[in-house]
Order: sequence, then C-alpha cells, then structure tokens
Amino acid sequence: MAVKNTKSMSFSAKPQLFKQVDAICAQRGCTRSWFLNKAVENFISECLEDKEDYETAVAAWEEYEKSGFKSATAASVFEKAGI
Repeated sequence: MAVKNTKSMSFSAKPQLFKQVDAICAQRGCTRSWFLNKAVENFISECLEDKEDYETAVAAWEEYEKSGFKSATAASVFEKAGI
C-alpha cells in the first residue's frame, strides 16, 4: 500500500545489492520501500552535512586570506592557554 504524499521511483541495482536489501528487510521485518527511503534520507543528510562542512572550511579560508595570512604556532597557542 502506498503512503500518502509519496511518489514512486524506479532504479536499477546490482543483484548482490538487491539480495542484501531483501535480506535486511526480511531480518528487520520492514518493506523495501521503507528501508530504501531511510537509506536515501540518511545519505542525503550526510551529503548536506558534507556540503555544510565544505562551506564552513571555504569561509574560514577566506577569512584567513583576508587576515593577511596571520597564523599562530602551536607553541604560542599553548603558551597563551597556559599549557
């Protein structure tokens, strides 16, 4: 039975992947549809997190470049922290 507010999607998978999905679904007692939805949701979440990490790194690098490439040695950071 289709869940409301969903759309069907079709894709091809290698036979081994198909078997693995079916085995996990049988073990967990869930449908392929539920399992694949969760797998795609998790993958998209990871992709969005990776994108956010990349954008944070780019912004940090741009800020570093604007600073005139001023940086501190580990020793000076430890000294300031009293370590």
